[in-house]
Amino acid sequence: MITRKMLENVRCQLVLQLEYLQGAACRTVVRMKDETGNLADVIDRAATEHDWSVELTIRGRQSEQLREIRETILRIDRGQFGNCVRCGREISSKRLLRAPMSRLCVSCKEKMELQQHHGDGYVPGKRIAGNYAC
Repeated sequence: MITRKMLENVRCQLVLQLEYLQGAACRTVVRMKDETGNLADVIDRAATEHDWSVELTIRGRQSEQLREIRETILRIDRGQFGNCVRCGREISSKRLLRAPMSRLCVSCKEKMELQQHHGDGYVPGKRIAGNYAC
């Protein structure tokens, strides 16, 4: 069971992470705007555009993190943090402290991963048309 103190610490860490990621996104936009006018050479422009592409890929991944952090903070504020969204059981405090954005208990997470991995009908050891599945 997660204590009130642990919950407050988790929320505080999430808010700090949220602020950091939002700041990084803002700094990227400002830097890209500033660099746009300073590129006279074609090679410099190509190198800079490649760097921007990499940077925007990273920011895209971080936008998903931002969404998950915001959702987790809302679950904390609404008193829904720590319950599996699939089965409703309590998620272990050990799991929540390691991965606070966890929405599933270990059992449901494992089931989901198995379904995703074997969604094509693959079942380990099942005989398929004269061959054994790997």
